[in-house]
Amino acid sequence: MEEQLRTLAKMQKLDDQIGALRVLQQDLPQELNDIIDRVDEATANMLNSETIRAEIGKEQRTVEGDIKQHQETIKKYAGQLSEIKTNKEYKALNSEIAYLNEKISELEGQELELMDKEAEARKKVEEDKKVLEAAENVKREREGELRKKIESLDLEIERLRTDRTELAKTLPQNLVRQYAHMIKNKGNCAVVFSRNGACGGCGFVIRPQIRIELEQRKKINFCESCGRILMEKFSDL
Repeated sequence: MEEQLRTLAKMQKLDDQIGALRVLQQDLPQELNDIIDRVDEATANMLNSETIRAEIGKEQRTVEGDIKQHQETIKKYAGQLSEIKTNKEYKALNSEIAYLNEKISELEGQELELMDKEAEARKKVEEDKKVLEAAENVKREREGELRKKIESLDLEIERLRTDRTELAKTLPQNLVRQYAHMIKNKGNCAVVFSRNGACGGCGFVIRPQIRIELEQRKKINFCESCGRILMEKFSDL
């Protein structure tokens, strides 16, 4: 019977390892997804910044075109002044030239503002590029490593399961079924050890008679509260 108890303790130890690896199985893909998401986010931010810079550049070109057009019109009107015969026409044309000069001043003010905006937008693009480069570097460094770890986890879990199955073959089938049921329904914990006179799984105080039986290792005991397989810890496991 002591050998069966030892086998159950070994199986629980393997299931503890399997449980820890399953947590990693969830964490590693999430870590990989987070790395990929950061690259996607950095790419989107950079593209957005480049779009904003391009829109500002388009506004600049429009303003520059309007200024040039007004300057050409002023030049044209200035050339016509010498041909005007009436004072009324002269004043009207001069008034139009003055209006166009005011428009040019307004547009030049807009042009200066756009130059400042374009400089800020260019700076933002460069910052976003650096963030993207850093994210891509992390992806290059970690993606392959994480994928290998994920694959190796699958292999390691399968190896541990095989070892556990080999141990289970030495036990009565009804006991294996009980063990498997508790692993599934009791948080991956079927075997617990006595700890300071209480169940190591739920803390239920163990009766004196049961404590004696645990020390003797002559039968399979179950916690009277949580129902898990209860035993004294093996010093060599």
